[in-house]
Amino acid sequence: MGLFDEMPVRATTSYNAMVTAMIKNKCDLGKSFQLFCSIPEKNAVSYAAMITGFVRAGMFDKAESLYAETPVKFRDPVASNVLLKGYLRAGKWNEAVRLFQGMAVREVVANSSMVDGYCKMGRLVDARSLFDRMPERNVITWTAMIDGYFKAGFFEDGFGLFLRMRREGDVSVNSNTLAVMFKACRDFGRYREGSQIHGLVSRMPLEFDLFLGSSLISVYSKLGYMGEAKAVFGVMKNKDTVSWNSLITGLVERGEISEAYEHFEKMPDKDLVSWTGMIMGFSKKGEISKCVELFRMMPEKDDVTWTAMISAFVSNGYYEEALCWFLKMLQKEVCPNSYTFSSVLSATASLADLIEGLQIHGRAVKMNMASDLSVQNSLVSMYCKCGNTNDAYKIFLCISEPNIVSYNTMISGFSYNGFGKKALELFSILE
Repeated sequence: MGLFDEMPVRATTSYNAMVTAMIKNKCDLGKSFQLFCSIPEKNAVSYAAMITGFVRAGMFDKAESLYAETPVKFRDPVASNVLLKGYLRAGKWNEAVRLFQGMAVREVVANSSMVDGYCKMGRLVDARSLFDRMPERNVITWTAMIDGYFKAGFFEDGFGLFLRMRREGDVSVNSNTLAVMFKACRDFGRYREGSQIHGLVSRMPLEFDLFLGSSLISVYSKLGYMGEAKAVFGVMKNKDTVSWNSLITGLVERGEISEAYEHFEKMPDKDLVSWTGMIMGFSKKGEISKCVELFRMMPEKDDVTWTAMISAFVSNGYYEEALCWFLKMLQKEVCPNSYTFSSVLSATASLADLIEGLQIHGRAVKMNMASDLSVQNSLVSMYCKCGNTNDAYKIFLCISEPNIVSYNTMISGFSYNGFGKKALELFSILE
């Protein structure tokens, strides 16, 4: 403020710059408003800057009041866009729609924001209708509509729109568009399409920012392109925990545990995902002692980490140790999750320890997890392997939406215990 106070003549631009700087630096909003009020000749930027301050502070009543006082000639598009984006970020959908519909001038920024907003509201038809009516679209518009389809579960529509974007050629894709595409290919398991996007990226001179870089590493790993994944990681100027974890997870999933561990040791800031990922990796190799070593080195542990450790014992045949570690988990007052119960029930099933299985079942009931599908399937398996097909079948009948695992477990249980006819009857229902 010192230099500003010493200025003999202050133009509107100087006032605007000062108000904007105070809001950006989260200075006292009351003082920012006092300075705004002292501007002798306010313009569109003045009003937009102050409305931005109120919106960021969540003071929508004051933002709306100032917007109502804004001269009509200064409202659209700048001040309206600021308030519109604020409404959308805060999830105030009705207010956003009302403001948007009342705007006299709607340019590409407002239209793009509203396309994104309609998508987040789940109103894809309205989003696409607005998208198609837009006289001008930019990369943000296209990306918002494509991402909207993906998030609603419509991969074909999103991918088709991306191809149209490329075909029309008026707007070039950017790193954010590609990150959205790669994430969708990964989430939907569409690796053939992911390979097509990979071919496009390999021909484009792109800067790999954190978001795109991490997305690329993740998808390349899923596709089996570990060379490309490592290349992207290598050229990234900035790397965060997500970037490191994406590469380490990819290497673990591909069975390259030693190399994953090399990167893990170089990682500057390890989080729970990093530690848990390496425990799962060494579990795959059967190196239980290394799993235990890493677990004990961890600065903090959560239910996922404990479950990974218990699962490591189970998957390597150390069933009694798994049950001991489950007891340790409870003693540490860490709340088990459904996967924890599935793992320990698998251990009791392998030991054919009905008494232990009954105790774990009781604990699952107390913790309201006995209705989880993975736990129910594990309970069916446990009771069958302990020779108690009656209770197994009762649990099977209580499953609201049994999946193929449920049926296969029960059919196998009947067969295992000598009830071939019942197994065939259940199999015929499945067919």
